[in-house]
Amino acid sequence: MVVMAGHRKTPAGLDVIEFDGSESVAKYAAASRDHNRALSQEYEAAAEDLYGILKELGDGAWYKFGFDVKRRAGKVAARLERMSEMAGWVATESVLLNLEYRRQFSELISPEPDKPRIWDW
Repeated sequence: MVVMAGHRKTPAGLDVIEFDGSESVAKYAAASRDHNRALSQEYEAAAEDLYGILKELGDGAWYKFGFDVKRRAGKVAARLERMSEMAGWVATESVLLNLEYRRQFSELISPEPDKPRIWDW
C-alpha cells in the first residue's frame, strides 16, 4: 500500500466505491473478496518459492546435514503461509459483510408491501 501525504491508496479500487445503496455494498464486498483471494494465493506461492530459495542459499552446520537451514527456512516460510490464511479469512469475511448487510437492512433492500385492507367500514 502506498501512503503519500494526506492521500491513502487502497487496493483493488476500493476507495472509489461510494456507499450509496445495496449494489454498492455488494460491489465493495466482491472487490474486497477478489483482492484478498488473490493476495492469499500470492502469499501461498511466495512461501513455497522463498522456502526453496532459502533452503539452497543457507549455509548450515556440516554435522547437521543442512537440517538446521531447512528448519530456519521453514520458520520464515510459515509466516507467509499464515499471511495466506489470514488473507483467506478476510476474503470470507468480505462475503459475510454483504450477507450481514442484507440480513440487518432487508427493509431497505425490498420494503414490505402495503398490506391490503381486510374490511371497509
